[in-house]
Amino acid sequence: MKKREFNFEKIHNFLEQNVNICPNNIGIETPYTKLTYEELSFRVLHLCSSLLKNNVKKGDRIALLSKNDSSFCELMFACSILNLVLVPINFRLAKLEVEYILNDSNSKMIFYGEEFEILIKNLNFKSLLENKTVRITQDGNYSNFLSKIKLKFAFEKGSMTPLFQMYTSGTTGKPKGVLISQSNIISLIQNGKDKMGPFHENSISLVCMPLFHIAGSAWLFCGLALGCHNILVVDIDSKNIIECLNQRLVTCTLLVPSVIHMLCNEAEKQNITITNLRTLVFGAAPMPVNLLKRAEYVMPNTDFIHVYGLTETTGMFTSLNLSQKANFNRLESCGKCFENSEIRIVDELGEKLPNYKIGQIICKSPQIMVGYYNNKGETEKAIKDNWFQTGDAGYIDKDGFIFVKDRIKDVVISGGENIYSAEVENILLEHPNVSEVSVIGLPDIKWGEVVTAIIVAFDVHKNNFDIELIRFCDDKLAKFKIPKKFIYIKTLPKNASGKVLKNELRKIYK
Repeated sequence: MKKREFNFEKIHNFLEQNVNICPNNIGIETPYTKLTYEELSFRVLHLCSSLLKNNVKKGDRIALLSKNDSSFCELMFACSILNLVLVPINFRLAKLEVEYILNDSNSKMIFYGEEFEILIKNLNFKSLLENKTVRITQDGNYSNFLSKIKLKFAFEKGSMTPLFQMYTSGTTGKPKGVLISQSNIISLIQNGKDKMGPFHENSISLVCMPLFHIAGSAWLFCGLALGCHNILVVDIDSKNIIECLNQRLVTCTLLVPSVIHMLCNEAEKQNITITNLRTLVFGAAPMPVNLLKRAEYVMPNTDFIHVYGLTETTGMFTSLNLSQKANFNRLESCGKCFENSEIRIVDELGEKLPNYKIGQIICKSPQIMVGYYNNKGETEKAIKDNWFQTGDAGYIDKDGFIFVKDRIKDVVISGGENIYSAEVENILLEHPNVSEVSVIGLPDIKWGEVVTAIIVAFDVHKNNFDIELIRFCDDKLAKFKIPKKFIYIKTLPKNASGKVLKNELRKIYK
């Protein structure tokens, strides 16, 4: 077998390598189509020809509004070849939000899933080239867009053109376009592949997270680079995911804790286990310890790997295999940095803090974004002396393991005390009647903010549940950390990556 290389300049070189090493292996599978690596390459080259015929130029932005589909991979590789920039758009956004991203990115074309046709027809944006909206059918076809003839074109090497422009969630102000380069992604693959695998030609990787989000796309980058059989999940449905994991003999996947929670509920209800999965990588939100223990019971043969990262760091840049005995006492840690990265904990003045002292997490890594598109001011705030300011609060222990406590903006300050919501949430989730919980600070005349627990309960009619929860927390949390207010709702608002939208909760209950 030919030796696999990882020192490429551009992402499409990984596709070329797979065509040479494993051309007949399935590269991408959706509920409607399967493509071998050779077939994927064929479609990519014809897509390149079609894009050139439509007069796109180096550096142009190509937008994609679609659920998980093979078109993401095809457009990504085509953009890599032609030095274009792919702008994946969150398909859950409202019309005005999609319009903002299209106008801010100056996109010249937009490819869209057929279920979004009405939305696309009602959009108003100026940068689009004439008649350059391309409809993708459910089976991954572009109707008549794909060129029947493969044109000859030059492959430019060493381009500094970013490959992706991914938009942040915009919880504070307008979303920002994060510019992710070829070298950012290749660094992730080189340094992350052995931390999250096993990835190889015989691996079957389930891609559950939406590809417009870095959690989903970063997982796919690694799967494609290693020649895996990548199965794309279109819609999150716990029954279907469990069925796929068991019947398709999936070996590895990445999930966020909210989806793991759904899977555990469904598996426990059906009294079934998932026995073939070898690796489950999780991140993007805190993982309650009791949920991890439930997941280990449901998936008894699985290694659980905690990762940490952001869009601006091209996804994960730390990892911890919690199935290794040496890590058993660090269940709340997200591990250590990849070899290419470095982390510090700093105070408000940027001074380095000692071990165990909580401050802002900053990192230095070749995975750090190029910057925010057309936003020099925000870029300079975010990257100082090559250190990216994550906005997360955490600490490092004596052995260099990283513990993320909270988003700095989500820290509750009550009576002058800093209270980290994740700590309170983890305790409340140990109660058998608490399904989900989000802890926020709400304004209070006396305390400044009061710790407020917003809870999804299994038994919503339980009497005196507030008192029961306070007593439950009494010997587990300091008095000032115990919630003073409880609110019960049916579901927590979440974004596409499964993160609870605490900003929305604060608006509703202020």
